[in-house]
Amino acid sequence: MTIRLPLRSPAPRRAALLPLAAALLAACAAGTAARPAAGPAPGPAIAFVEGPPPDQNDAPQGPCLANLPDSLLTVLDTVYLHAFLVDTGARTLLVQADLLAQRTAYRLRRLLGGRLDSLPSGEPVVTWRSRIGGNLAVRARRDGNATWHELLPMPFPDTVPTRLLARALDSVVANREMVAWPHEAPRESLEMRLALARSAAPSYTRAIGAGFPVFTLRFPAEAHPELLAHPPVHYPPELRDADIEGHVVLRATINARGRPEPASIRYVWPENRPKPSGQALVVYLTFAEAARDVLSESHYLPASLGGCPVSASVDVTFDFGVAAGVRP
Repeated sequence: MTIRLPLRSPAPRRAALLPLAAALLAACAAGTAARPAAGPAPGPAIAFVEGPPPDQNDAPQGPCLANLPDSLLTVLDTVYLHAFLVDTGARTLLVQADLLAQRTAYRLRRLLGGRLDSLPSGEPVVTWRSRIGGNLAVRARRDGNATWHELLPMPFPDTVPTRLLARALDSVVANREMVAWPHEAPRESLEMRLALARSAAPSYTRAIGAGFPVFTLRFPAEAHPELLAHPPVHYPPELRDADIEGHVVLRATINARGRPEPASIRYVWPENRPKPSGQALVVYLTFAEAARDVLSESHYLPASLGGCPVSASVDVTFDFGVAAGVRP
């Protein structure tokens, strides 16, 4: 959802504020400009999140899904294995990380009975009720060994995909299939992630390349949350009067009743840009709180799986700018 708000005609003090606004625009990656020095303090520490939202509907919720018949599994998807770097400075080892993911994907296909020329079905070992987002934190070393641990906390409704991924990685290490370390690489180890996802295109900003297909799986049809209504959006008057614009992205969990969970609302920030500080943070927080007030009182048609309402994560964009009207 994108909300654009009208901006009043420039106030007389606009010219005096332009130098400060220009300086803070450069510092604030969300596109917020400056505000006068007088104003509220930033307040308590704010919670930022980075990167894309987690896969929605990754675990069954409630009796409706528990009793969902196989006849409603109408979507056949391919599950892919992705590799992405934890340390972006380890770029001399991109090939090693990519090939480790490729060989782990091959071993995982073999564990499921796949052949070189075809993808296996994940069923019945893996089902749509499994947590497909299996995620391992891996430390690969120059000597050809690797250690790993599950990145996400327990318990999961079904950890079969993660356990299979770990077995495949162990098989790669045991069979000495780790890629030779380049002599010029100064590092003795490489930290990376291996993650399963229902998408060939990497959804991580530090992903190395397209995912490697590992198996197919049937899923119920899903629908994302749809905005039904929201309260009026109020442009912070001190920023409006100074002709200052802003851009805020909030992330929230929309529950199965179509209401945002207040405790889940976070500010989303691009991973590759510095977070705001000083006056830019004051401006950002002012816009963000105005957006948060709207999101917390909005009403959605909830996400669904096979017709069953479920909770799901959404990113909501608010543009406080010069476009006329308010458009959800």
